[in-house]
Amino acid sequence: MSESAENFQAKPIGSAVIVSKVFHRPMGEGIRELVRLLEERGIKASLDISTAVGFNLPDLPTLSGEGMQHCDLIIVAGGDGSLLGAARGLVDLGVPMLGVNRGHLGLLTDVSPDNLEEYFDKLAQGRYRIESRTMLDVRVYRVDEDGSGELVGKSLATNESVVHSGMMAHMMVFKVSINDRYMYTLRGDGIIVNTPTGSTAYALSAGGSIIEPGLNALSLVPMFPQSLNCSPIIIPGNSRVRIEFENPEGVAELISINCDGQVTVRADTNCHVNIAPHAMPLKLLHPEGYDYYSLLRQKIGWGRSLV
Repeated sequence: MSESAENFQAKPIGSAVIVSKVFHRPMGEGIRELVRLLEERGIKASLDISTAVGFNLPDLPTLSGEGMQHCDLIIVAGGDGSLLGAARGLVDLGVPMLGVNRGHLGLLTDVSPDNLEEYFDKLAQGRYRIESRTMLDVRVYRVDEDGSGELVGKSLATNESVVHSGMMAHMMVFKVSINDRYMYTLRGDGIIVNTPTGSTAYALSAGGSIIEPGLNALSLVPMFPQSLNCSPIIIPGNSRVRIEFENPEGVAELISINCDGQVTVRADTNCHVNIAPHAMPLKLLHPEGYDYYSLLRQKIGWGRSLV
């Protein structure tokens, strides 16, 4: 996304709802601190109901899912995994999300607890930008002999969908098509379909490229392919990926389709997997001064000398 396309906002944040699934006792006081800091800056703060129950905070105001869609901001307190889960469940509300890092890596939850007052001052003054991130809509179908299709399972994914056998070092045969055009047949342990957001996650460890989050692209990364000429490929972000399977011995095998390392759909090789961009992108809010390249250098040691 070019700088001109970035959505620099002038509207101050007036209301925020806090979401967290990290139900550790010390986090409860951290939630209270977030509420206090927001309200001191004139931002109306609430908790989603499950957060209030999980941290035993009945005295703080709460909102239902329907009420959350009228807020200016969803604040996710936790690690990147917390934000991934919140994105899958809440993306369709269309409300921007801000990650406050209470975990470890923090590539998505880029706001540090040490700088909350400064960041919240910027929110109250409208000094932030909103970045749209592609999410994946993953659906698994089984086609019966009469041609009728059955939806076996579905999930959204913020980072990636990993299609594999569920067994270590077990080769399968994947037939991959893009927009109904055959691309290749892959023999390997699995295949990763990832968004630019997920390019610094599992796909990076498997040899995929880092993709700037603002680019409208998807990436396919083979997992331990049998052929050395089967390289990762970057495709247009509006592409529809279809993955089918071959049964070399005529017997269906079990497969697993894992989304963000958190949701797993189990099926077999008589099924096929359809992966496409979700209709609603994830809106991530970044306070003024956010720098993606600086984040890469700090969090994953990108470009750091080995000597």
